[in-house]
Amino acid sequence: MTAFTPFAPGAIRDFLINNAEFTALVPAVNISTRDIPDPLIGPFVTLSAPSNYGEDPMLRRPMIQCDVWVPKLEILGGDTDPEELAWNIADVAARLVAKAPSSQRRFRNCSWKAAWIDGPITDVDTERGPENPLFRALVRWDVKMVVR
Repeated sequence: MTAFTPFAPGAIRDFLINNAEFTALVPAVNISTRDIPDPLIGPFVTLSAPSNYGEDPMLRRPMIQCDVWVPKLEILGGDTDPEELAWNIADVAARLVAKAPSSQRRFRNCSWKAAWIDGPITDVDTERGPENPLFRALVRWDVKMVVR
């Protein structure tokens, strides 16, 4: 039987939700491969695969994108600018995933290794209305997945 290539965004999610440094910034329940909740009341991370290529079907190189979403200061509270907070969280994610120790880079029937591509890149999303902006920062990695 052919082995499936594991869901690469899930591999990075698994790594981040099990990393205490990262979950000190974003609770594990707020790290997802799905939609952003509405209303958003704290930092939230979405992981996706906007590209996937490879040398052969058993050696994939998905690009994984991490989007950090932070609500406006009036909802967030505290004294850190939400745009800066999104940047900081994305920056930490970029470093942690790119420098993950080999013992933490296994997921289901594969192993992975990430190389930082770009980011943090910032944006302000006003799709929920100009009175409810979401501050966004994203990073991307090239992830090499080897199916075992």
